[in-house]
This record gives sequence, structure tokens and C-alpha cells, in this order.
Amino acid sequence: MDLLVLMFVTGFALATLIFWPLLQRANRRLAESGVSETAIAPKGKHALRTPAGPPKSAAPTVIARRPSTDQAAQEEPEPKPEEPQPVPVAPQQRTAEPGEIPELPTDLFEKHFEAKFNRSRQRLARLRDEIGKE
Repeated sequence: MDLLVLMFVTGFALATLIFWPLLQRANRRLAESGVSETAIAPKGKHALRTPAGPPKSAAPTVIARRPSTDQAAQEEPEPKPEEPQPVPVAPQQRTAEPGEIPELPTDLFEKHFEAKFNRSRQRLARLRDEIGKE
């Protein structure tokens, strides 16, 4: 727990030592240029791009008003011919085809360690004989 607190304090101190001078330098440059913080001119390669043109004013948006419920109740709705609805097409699924599953060599472990197994079996047999004799 003490190590965790020590690591946090060390990281905070390191970050403060690194970023505090950078922040002070940026504020000092900003004050020297006499520019307010909100109207900072862009710097770097993106500032070299020419603007596409003056900003276009947005066309006024016209919102159609819905008829009030009183008018809708007075007028009879005209019968509309029903349009045929498109039939949704289900994606075709492939049928499961029997695939070949390779046979795994289950006795691979036994083949690899057969000599060790034989030695262990012989040792166990010898110990059984010694215990049986006593």
C-alpha cells in the first residue's frame, strides 16, 4: 500500500515538473502576443491551407405544419391505393456439408515417452518385489 502511494506521488511530481513549465511558457507567449485565449491563430501546417471560401449561410429551414386535430376530424380521408410492399428476402443459408475431421494421434504422448514409462514401470515392479519380500 505504501508503495502504491509512493508511486502515485512520484508520478504526480514528475508530471508536474514536466508539464508545469510547458504551461507557463504557453501562457507567457500568449500574454506577449497580446491575443486573447479564445482568438488564438492556428499554427503549423494546417494554418497554411487556404480556406475553401467564405462560409456559406445556411438556407432557412421550412418546417411543414401538421394539420390540427379539429381539421383532420372534419375532413374525411381519401382512400389511398395500397402499394405492394416489397417482400423481404432472407439470406440463403448454406447447408452443413460433412467435412473431413483429421484423426488426431492420441497415442503420440505414449510413443514419445514410452522409454520413460517402461523405466518407471520396472522401478515400481522392483519396489513392489522388495516390499513384498520384507
